[in-house]
Amino acid sequence: MRLLIVLNAVLVFLVGACSQSAPAPAAKADLASEEKAIRDMDASWLKAAQGRDAAGEAAVFASDGVAYREHVGPLVGPAAFQAYATKLQTDNPKLNVMWSTEAISIAESGDLAIQTGEYHLTGLGPKSDGEDKGRFVTVWKKVNGEWKVTHDISSTTMPEVAADKKQ
Repeated sequence: MRLLIVLNAVLVFLVGACSQSAPAPAAKADLASEEKAIRDMDASWLKAAQGRDAAGEAAVFASDGVAYREHVGPLVGPAAFQAYATKLQTDNPKLNVMWSTEAISIAESGDLAIQTGEYHLTGLGPKSDGEDKGRFVTVWKKVNGEWKVTHDISSTTMPEVAADKKQ
């Protein structure tokens, strides 16, 4: 009888241990508020670009963020992007920058996002009569609770200028 009581106690213990609920899954990120935060950061980046604020533009990049631009090697980190933006503004004093977002896709985890869209630059070149337009893909990641650019690539959609017209 004593053995039966012990077996019942063990059985009750095992059933109780197995029936405990699994830990609740981590709360899903509020993707709508995350998208708004990305759009806000992107708007501050555009405002900095339009205001010829190279430091403000660079501030949206993660410390290891990378930008890829036509005819320029990878720009790694905010300082490299700031130097690039400063030179672009100096070389093109009438530069006007515009871009628009087509879509933002955020990972369910809420810590990584992809933004796509179009850009248009005018006032390029020594006579300020050049332009460039194209498409971009920007990858954002959460860094200490704030959205930062981890990768940004743009690709012109303008026709290639023939070599004899470049001179």
